[in-house]
Amino acid sequence: MTDPESRLRDLLDSVLAGSETDVESAELRRLLDDHPGLHRAVFEQLRVHSLLSWEMSPSAVAESVTAQPDDSSPTDEKKNVEPPHRVAPATALPQGFRLWSTGAAFIATAACLLATLWFWSPDRLGPTRAAPARTGNFAIGRVLPGADLRLASATSALLGADQLVSGLLEIETGSLSIEFASGVEMDLTGPAQCEVVSGMLVRLRNGQATAQVPRWARGFTIETPDVGVVDLGTRFGVAREIDGKTDVVVFEGEVDLKSLQSEERSFERRLTQGEAARVDRLGGMERIFQVHGEWTGNGWSTARRPENDALIAAVWDNLGASKSVSYYQVLAGGFGEDAPSYVDHPHEWNGLDHDGLPDFLAGADYVRTVNDYRYRGELTIQIEFAQDAELYVFFDNRVAIPDWLLADYEDTGVDIGLDEDAWFGNPEFSVASGPGESIDNVFSVWKRPFRRGQVVTLGSMGVGREARAMYGIAATPR
Repeated sequence: MTDPESRLRDLLDSVLAGSETDVESAELRRLLDDHPGLHRAVFEQLRVHSLLSWEMSPSAVAESVTAQPDDSSPTDEKKNVEPPHRVAPATALPQGFRLWSTGAAFIATAACLLATLWFWSPDRLGPTRAAPARTGNFAIGRVLPGADLRLASATSALLGADQLVSGLLEIETGSLSIEFASGVEMDLTGPAQCEVVSGMLVRLRNGQATAQVPRWARGFTIETPDVGVVDLGTRFGVAREIDGKTDVVVFEGEVDLKSLQSEERSFERRLTQGEAARVDRLGGMERIFQVHGEWTGNGWSTARRPENDALIAAVWDNLGASKSVSYYQVLAGGFGEDAPSYVDHPHEWNGLDHDGLPDFLAGADYVRTVNDYRYRGELTIQIEFAQDAELYVFFDNRVAIPDWLLADYEDTGVDIGLDEDAWFGNPEFSVASGPGESIDNVFSVWKRPFRRGQVVTLGSMGVGREARAMYGIAATPR
């Protein structure tokens, strides 16, 4: 069941977009009547809507373009700054929408003002922290320092201890998190250098950024010297080495890649959940086969893992970028109840009953495979091991066991379950939490030992069009 606050935000998204139905308008009124405590959430979303409307107005664009560079920033790079990317102006509140009996425009303005005063009040920032001084540069978010953070002296985007303003952020070591007033959350990992233009535009010169973007902040953009990455409501990552190419990884949702070059060399490409690409400034794209990291956080990398820090050194397949730009996500120690199964579908692995997953799989390194590959009869997957390991393959019991699995692997006699979330074939499905809940399909567990440095080849699921799900891969130390 959807919680009231989540449902409220969904309804407000429709209202602010001007697409709500009469049924949704009535539901919103009932929700506010039944849950008075949700009025603060209304204030917050109206405040964000107001800020975005202002940012996307012609006057805001003009102000951003004509702003003078900070003395502490590299002046050569500030010359001839192009206008920041803007999305279409937000739709005004529809005529039929009323939160209270007075005019909607007045209430929206007052709500935005109250929420803004609350968001930036000294009490909210802490009893010992003073309000930011008036410097002519307005705070557009706040910064939360991460472990071992060390900022370079050229940093000009901080006002006081943690207030974010337009300017340069340069990290020598460590990381930080940004909470934009627009609702966007972004992690920046050093060494990194980026220019914060506004709450909707960041220019990443080098380093790694991971952004979580709510639907109402659609259009948030991270630009590198190679490409503009325009969010469509998603969680995505961008990484760039100095004098290198730009890596873009989509964890959820979609992004658009857009050229920053002249029209003669322009390009545009959309990436969806489970896809990643290495892009150059002319639009050339290479496939990124693997993303190492953690599925619950932003600690990810497209680089090969050090041999002393991984069981699985690398994963790749025989499909080129012309056929697919999907990636495999390698998660060290990440296997357990409710572990996400695939990079492109929101399904989860679980124990078949309340006893849970077998002990020998607990905490295993595992690979989130690509579920859309389940019907590719030509597929082969290669795995290189950095240490001696026991490899496990989870295979759908609805499908005949292929020869490559029968010949070289041992059936453990243990089965695990797949809990499927909604997808176009089963839109009514949903995942549950914990072992033995909402199990939709059963997979047998097969195993085989491997030595350090070995490369194993896994085949396809075979021919046929019967209902099936892609196999899973896990490994434990020997």
